[in-house]
Amino acid sequence: MPLAKLSSKSQIVLPAPIRRQLNIKPGDELEISTEDNVIIIRKSPQSAVDALDSCNSDIWHNYEKELDNERDQWTA
Repeated sequence: MPLAKLSSKSQIVLPAPIRRQLNIKPGDELEISTEDNVIIIRKSPQSAVDALDSCNSDIWHNYEKELDNERDQWTA
């Protein structure tokens, strides 16, 4: 299990294998929360569609096209 150390400025560096696995790049936003005595760090989705895509269900796949079609109908 990779380790990270808290700096004197309360900063941590995410280990490279984890950054690569989650495709985290400089400037990406991370969500930080706690649950009991555990710190949870998640990559923040870039859009609501990305957030739906991260759900482990096929129901949301390709939802962006359907959403765009609905939006086009609102403006027509």
